[in-house]
Amino acid sequence: ISVAALVVTALPAAAHIEPGPDRVDQGESATVTFTVEHGCAGAPTTMLTFKIPKRAHDVHPVEKAGWTATTDGRTVVFAGTSPSADAEDDFTITFIAPKKKTLLRWKVLQACGDEVVRWIDTSKDAEHPPPTIGVGKKPPEVKDDDD
Repeated sequence: ISVAALVVTALPAAAHIEPGPDRVDQGESATVTFTVEHGCAGAPTTMLTFKIPKRAHDVHPVEKAGWTATTDGRTVVFAGTSPSADAEDDFTITFIAPKKKTLLRWKVLQACGDEVVRWIDTSKDAEHPPPTIGVGKKPPEVKDDDD
């Protein structure tokens, strides 16, 4: 079953998917770890689908024990199961950053069984913003749902 076929459910505010580092050098090879703070709707994360930003090149997932990691066109997919619904988990991607200063927004679908959280909203007060990496500049601050 593809992530697109899963039911998309509106969920209450949740923790973000945090990139580390959140800033990379222009035109250089970068390795970024995306930390998923927990699952969704009381279930562990079972799949993450990252839409590759247009300006990122030579994108590859870093293998992760217990998960399959693939690249298909303009997406990176990690499939497996986090240890529990409240477990923090890390997923790493390598890429070549653009030569110009910019922001790379990695839109993510986080699947937890039949539930999906769409980390794609780029509005100022987004409840589910995509993880953003600054290329040659600091990314904007993202509101913290725990404030």
